[in-house]
Amino acid sequence: MIVCGAAFCFCFSPRVRLWDRHPGPGAKQLANAAVFRAAPPSAGLQALGDLVTKHMPAMELYDADVNSECLDDDYAAMELLYYTDAYEHLLAPHFIAKGVYHPKKLRQLCMDPGGKHRRLVFLWNARFMSVM
Repeated sequence: MIVCGAAFCFCFSPRVRLWDRHPGPGAKQLANAAVFRAAPPSAGLQALGDLVTKHMPAMELYDADVNSECLDDDYAAMELLYYTDAYEHLLAPHFIAKGVYHPKKLRQLCMDPGGKHRRLVFLWNARFMSVM
């Protein structure tokens, strides 16, 4: 089901586990979140967009619930996904338009500077997720 309004559009979808690497032995579960959609690579990449989708897939997620012991862990997708030609176009709608400076820590995905809960749409490496 999709709910759309003037200020938001969220899908009510299953939640996924978010890992620091491929799920499996040695992997650390950092958080869980709801799936919004597969992240579209920049249209400017043209034919290279298919290669990005195949080799650097990303998902747009929302409503992060970060494990308390992981709140101060680095949010690696900022450098590994947002700071690339493929996904840089998503910085503005995800963060800048909401007055959020580029998150560096996982806590910033689920809390504002005052500690209040917030729901941001954000990117995650699609290979570092599993179903709940």
